[in-house]
Amino acid sequence: MNSRERIVAAARGLPTDRLPVAPYMGNHAAHATGVRIGDYYRDPLRLAETQLAAWRIYGQDVLVAQSDNYYMAEAFGCKVRHHADSTPTLEKPALEDIAAVDSLPQPDAAVDGRMHVYLDAIGILAREVKGEVAIRGCGSGPFVMAGHILGLEKLILLLADIEYGDGKDAAAYDRLMNRVCDTLVRFSRMQLERGATIVQCADSLASIDVISPDMYHKYVWPYEKRYFSEIRPYCREHDGVSLLHICGNNSKVFGLYAEVGADIVAIDHKADLAEAKRIIGGKSCLIGNIDPASVLRFGSPAEVEKAVKTCIDKAAAGGRYILGTGCEVAIETPRENMKTMIALARGHVYR
Repeated sequence: MNSRERIVAAARGLPTDRLPVAPYMGNHAAHATGVRIGDYYRDPLRLAETQLAAWRIYGQDVLVAQSDNYYMAEAFGCKVRHHADSTPTLEKPALEDIAAVDSLPQPDAAVDGRMHVYLDAIGILAREVKGEVAIRGCGSGPFVMAGHILGLEKLILLLADIEYGDGKDAAAYDRLMNRVCDTLVRFSRMQLERGATIVQCADSLASIDVISPDMYHKYVWPYEKRYFSEIRPYCREHDGVSLLHICGNNSKVFGLYAEVGADIVAIDHKADLAEAKRIIGGKSCLIGNIDPASVLRFGSPAEVEKAVKTCIDKAAAGGRYILGTGCEVAIETPRENMKTMIALARGHVYR
């Protein structure tokens, strides 16, 4: 069983030969191979070559065609500042007011923003690995995109007004969320066509660390559910799978995650992996939840080993589990720690 087969099987609840391992490793790959991040996220060939070089070092099951958060936002008119050796920063949202939502463009993922960089990188990776290794694409979730387009403060105030005020902008909010969901579905479809194995809705602003469970249920979950429903047939057509990624301790909405329709649900290190397995494990595969900072970045190999064994004890029984990090691997994470994590997964054979 090769890496791609292993990941897809785990995502679908089928047997695997060993525990799959997939640290969320975008920008760390650039740092580990001596490439400037500013070159990595703007050049598809450089991005692909960097991921391949890091894979030759580590041998993980998934290549990650991802770096920053604004490749879609730029396509909607957000102003972004680029840097030589760090990820971009948001300079100005696209809208001053939700009332102008209908003036937003409907981006073409093939040419607008920097979505084409990731599409081209996925195509290069797919040609190079020839189905041997899984490729994880990228995709900002609808609530994250709403935050980029409006600005976080305005978005939260908008929701408060819809919930507790006169609600006059509820229809405009719905149009905004559906507009960005449309773009995410099209972008994900194109990634699958280029050779991605995993397409994702990364909606970390929808964390229960940011909004309440009730607000998540009312104002975010329906749009995420729509995304997974619409992308599912394309995943099956291209032998791919879908993933929900939301940072934070989201245990209060694990029941909603179980019903959102994602093949894989990422679990942050702040949450209890055993609880996630109990609530979500019958519906979706889990990935997580090694702490990328205190354990993987700053811990010792012995601490990494302990954390890996804890994750295995909590979630590996019965399959439908991928050993991963709670969020993105820090760029300066020691190689020895990464190798320890990956080697332990390789050594865990199901019986």
